[in-house]
Amino acid sequence: MPPITNGVKAILLANIAVFILGYLVQMTGFDIDHALSLYYIKSQYFKPLQFITYMFVHAGFMHIFFNMFALTQFGSMIESVWGTKRFVFYYLVTGVGAGIINMLVWHFQIMPYTDAVAAFYAAPSPDALVALGNSTDVINDAVVAELADRWRTGFYTNEQIMDSMEQELPKIQAALYNQSMVGASGAVFGLLLAFGLMFPNLKLQLLFIPIGIPAKYFVLLYGVAELFFGIKDFSGDNIAHFAHLGGMLVGLVVLLCWEYGRRRRE
Repeated sequence: MPPITNGVKAILLANIAVFILGYLVQMTGFDIDHALSLYYIKSQYFKPLQFITYMFVHAGFMHIFFNMFALTQFGSMIESVWGTKRFVFYYLVTGVGAGIINMLVWHFQIMPYTDAVAAFYAAPSPDALVALGNSTDVINDAVVAELADRWRTGFYTNEQIMDSMEQELPKIQAALYNQSMVGASGAVFGLLLAFGLMFPNLKLQLLFIPIGIPAKYFVLLYGVAELFFGIKDFSGDNIAHFAHLGGMLVGLVVLLCWEYGRRRRE
């Protein structure tokens, strides 16, 4: 384990402090996770500062442990080369960038629902109702399909259906809009990318696998895995895979800009 550098130490202590503070203040009824988490931009709880604060909140001990372990392992070696200012800047930018990219992913995931709602109100019909039910996993499409069938047979009138939708849609919208994200993983994945590019042939050993893997392949393997799980979107998977990829993507852009600036100065 490399010696912990100053920038890494400051970030590490800030994360630990927020984690401990969260347990202490919850006895007063104040939810620090709720206050600092990053919410979807259309949520009533969203605040722009959350693009920074969410990086210092974690969902549990194992979540913060693995993020901080990776921070110390990769971050200290990177900071020893870059210096503290550049390292902290890179860490924060990749973390913010990861949050922005995940926000865009949320937006595109919610778009089918908002489009289906608009189509339903523009031309209410059983088919439009079924399309609305299929637009998001938040809605039980089987229940909606049964409701549409009863609407077709005249069991429910147009007025009854519209009244029911007026009551249910705000609940569905709240479930979609009030999703949130926490954790330093986006910034940590940005560090992982930088580490792989700076020390490509340095061998890393995974837990339970007694074989060293060159850092460049380790980063590539992790990136492909995150892309796979992000696209598949398995049920019950609450990991923000696209935020991880976002941290790596923003990190790559920052590194390319720095390299371009260096070459212009030469």
